[in-house]
Amino acid sequence: MARPENRLQLMERLGAKQANTVWAWCGVDDNKRRVYFSLWTDLTVKDQSGKKYIVQEPHWGVNEYGHHSPARNDHDDKLELVFSSGYEPYGYFVEAKDTTAKPREIAKTLTSFVVRLKLEKLQSGTIVGELLDRTEVR
Repeated sequence: MARPENRLQLMERLGAKQANTVWAWCGVDDNKRRVYFSLWTDLTVKDQSGKKYIVQEPHWGVNEYGHHSPARNDHDDKLELVFSSGYEPYGYFVEAKDTTAKPREIAKTLTSFVVRLKLEKLQSGTIVGELLDRTEVR
């Protein structure tokens, strides 16, 4: 079986479903109780324990009137599965076409591996993920 070439194929290989294959930032495998979050390769924070990847910023998917996009609502629902329902968080990496663009567009999805995460909500409201281990996608 060939390695997945894009995010849709990666989610299918992992047994995860996306709410929408165009705008969803994550996918869920209810059988294994896993959520797969998109992680931008360049969005990180560092603290005393090391580098962590930003999973969600408070302003992502929120317009000037405070309304949440469908993608943001879906992301919030999936974060709730992790924080309140015991689902295990994983991440897969995406690279931005232009790191200064708002909103960003995906140039490339890295499909050869996923990472298991430990999620943490910072005081600022930002949610970060510490990489625990890596699993090759075959």
